[in-house]
Amino acid sequence: MTQFLAKVGTLSGEIEELALAAPSESQLRNQLQDKGLHVFWVKKSFGIRSFRNPLARREKISQTEFTLFNQELAALLKAGLPLLQSLDIMLERMSNPLFKRVLTDVRNKVKSGTALSDAFKAHGDLFPRIYAASLVAGEKSGGLETVLQRYVRYLKLTESTRKKVVAALVYPSFLFMTLLFAAAFLLLWVIPRFAGFFEGFNADLPFLTVALLTVAATLQRHILIILAVLAGTGSFFYIWSKREGSRATIDRLLLKLPFLGQVLHLFATSQLTRSLGTLLSGGIPLVQAIDISSESVSNRHIGQSIRPVAVRVREGKAFSGSLDETGEFSNLTIEMVKVGENTGALSEMLQNVADFADEEIENRLNLILAMLEPVVLLFMGGMVAMILLSIYLPMFDLINAARSGM
Repeated sequence: MTQFLAKVGTLSGEIEELALAAPSESQLRNQLQDKGLHVFWVKKSFGIRSFRNPLARREKISQTEFTLFNQELAALLKAGLPLLQSLDIMLERMSNPLFKRVLTDVRNKVKSGTALSDAFKAHGDLFPRIYAASLVAGEKSGGLETVLQRYVRYLKLTESTRKKVVAALVYPSFLFMTLLFAAAFLLLWVIPRFAGFFEGFNADLPFLTVALLTVAATLQRHILIILAVLAGTGSFFYIWSKREGSRATIDRLLLKLPFLGQVLHLFATSQLTRSLGTLLSGGIPLVQAIDISSESVSNRHIGQSIRPVAVRVREGKAFSGSLDETGEFSNLTIEMVKVGENTGALSEMLQNVADFADEEIENRLNLILAMLEPVVLLFMGGMVAMILLSIYLPMFDLINAARSGM
């Protein structure tokens, strides 16, 4: 008997990893499938059960592919095609191997009588919970294509906001890397060339020159050790950041950054209110919608702070008041949510909050970029000027000393 590790999806929608013994891989697959389990993969365990490589990349379905799939599926359903036939058409057009395997399983489950929402939910965290919840709303209302169109709009808006934030951070990152490489080039290449020249004159050097020469010599002498320490520290931090709970700590610290923390706060607000508004407009109850929406927020710290809100609302407290108790949202957001509750138009007001947050994000990013560019350029200019002064000041002293001795 050979020991195997198997990753399977249960009938309840959970994903499990099992350690099993079987004569061969094919027989183990057949045994698991006979039990009604969906087999993702089977591999020999070699006695290693609990170790998981934190640097290993997981298979994913890109946001673009997922958005396009839902857009085309909604168009087919709107044209009057049955769901099973629409899935067959989408399956023929699918090029992503992972998505094709998953969609084949979804299609087979739907053919056997399983609801589309349950078929997607069976694949665990491969798809967001908000998607399965939206499908449930569409199945109950009989307007699956309408729900899919609304979900596609939600994906496009959230992706557009995310791209704006990422694009705005690219330029400052580029300036910082340029500054770092320029400083490394000057300290490791330019300044050491003048060290021997200055030593030949046996003259007292200015403090600035001595300090830079010392830094440059230290870097040259210990560059391999410094790089090894930086690489080790970076690897340790990366592995630590993948642990459960570490991400929330990092996200909490990011929210405290000057300027950028406010943008990340607004982005989390936009994600929460837009997903919550999408679910409510699809007919999902508020408590369930809050629970699902908390997982759509990329900032784990804010996502965790939202989960108790569902408990308070279930106990009969107002949503706006429960949201205010988290301390993570602005007064304007709370007031707009309160107006939506009082007027019975909460889903529409939540969409308005998300739109307002998106506009505020764009305004703040433009302001940050306008302020950051001159600051970085001045800092780079100051660094270059300091290095040039450290080189030329001793030369001026030597020239003056030579003239005095003539």
